Amino acid sequence: MVIHWNTEKLNKYLSRIDGAILQGRYYLALKLANRLLKQYYRTFISAKIPYERERDNIRLMAISICRYLLRYFRKYRVPYSERALLSIALVTNVVFINMTSTSKDSPEDQNVIDRATATYVRDNVSRIVRYLMKYL
Repeated sequence: MVIHWNTEKLNKYLSRIDGAILQGRYYLALKLANRLLKQYYRTFISAKIPYERERDNIRLMAISICRYLLRYFRKYRVPYSERALLSIALVTNVVFINMTSTSKDSPEDQNVIDRATATYVRDNVSRIVRYLMKYL
């Protein structure tokens, strides 16, 4: 299912993530950020890279998107920031690693995710999606 994204939809997700952080539910904030990235990446890939639609891992999705953007920038000679492309992969890895290293059944594992990690992920997920919206 392809979701049509706009700033309002992004802001709703971000406000839910902010609410989870304010309540001290950092694992929930990370889960919401993971869902946001996964849905947005899936939409981006469906629109721009349809032959890679079957990817379900957000790390692989991020790599596909970065490769697509690099080809796009080179083809149209668009000046680009390597930092922006690297941050897509870096933040996606932070989300993925934290999601896979914590157990759903063990609340002790979920406490490992602290406020700093949740806030870092929230801010950077927002930047990534806003950056990619320019190319969707």
